[in-house]
Amino acid sequence: MRKNMPAMDRPRTAVVTGAAGGIGLGITTKLLQAGHRVALVDRNEKSLSDAMARLDDDRTMAICMDIADPASPVALDAVICERWEPASILINNAAISPKHAGKAASLEQVSAEEWRLVMEINVAAPMRLAACLVPFMREQKWGRIVNISSRAGRSIANAAGPAYMTSKAAILGLTRSIACDYAPYGVTCNSVAPGLVETALTGTISPELLALIQARTALGRGGAPEEIGAVVAFLASHDAGFITGACIDVNGGAFMC
Repeated sequence: MRKNMPAMDRPRTAVVTGAAGGIGLGITTKLLQAGHRVALVDRNEKSLSDAMARLDDDRTMAICMDIADPASPVALDAVICERWEPASILINNAAISPKHAGKAASLEQVSAEEWRLVMEINVAAPMRLAACLVPFMREQKWGRIVNISSRAGRSIANAAGPAYMTSKAAILGLTRSIACDYAPYGVTCNSVAPGLVETALTGTISPELLALIQARTALGRGGAPEEIGAVVAFLASHDAGFITGACIDVNGGAFMC
């Protein structure tokens, strides 16, 4: 048997941030289908409650928490460990992309506070969560970290401004760093870069821009949250044990490399 490869996969504890949103819910659904327990983390209590009611599964746990708070990872870990074993799957999905009248702030318009907030939620929070949860993964010599980047972090993106694009490119660097450092312990870290996904967030994009993005997508449509979730669930599985430091583009052909 190869080093650091468990004899068989088993149900594990997964954490999904931004879990009450469209992509987060799609990821959660696929992880549940794979047999895992899922802690849904979101700062919107109403949306989180609605998501839990929709899932109606005793293998889920709702944790209303703002991951921008530096103390949140330790608090999150403590809540999980009251009921389940520590998390060995972390999906860093929560992110913000501020819009102003349907458009992102340009280089000349973006404020220092908006830039700071985007970096705090989209980059610093995933780093802190990974740093908090990876010791258990390292100890058991198995772990999966999946960071949700974006086509905006890979190429030009019509609906994204400099803050969001920079944050999603930074996530790719964080992914490679974690992948390199923790590979010897059986912990993989990968990114998924979605293109246009049809969620409530899509409604913040102007109709004209939305039509333009769809027209520039080879498949001619936006993706479904479950299509993103399926890729994430695979990367979180035993079968993906030889993939690390990678970025998987899931964008309907809007960006190819």
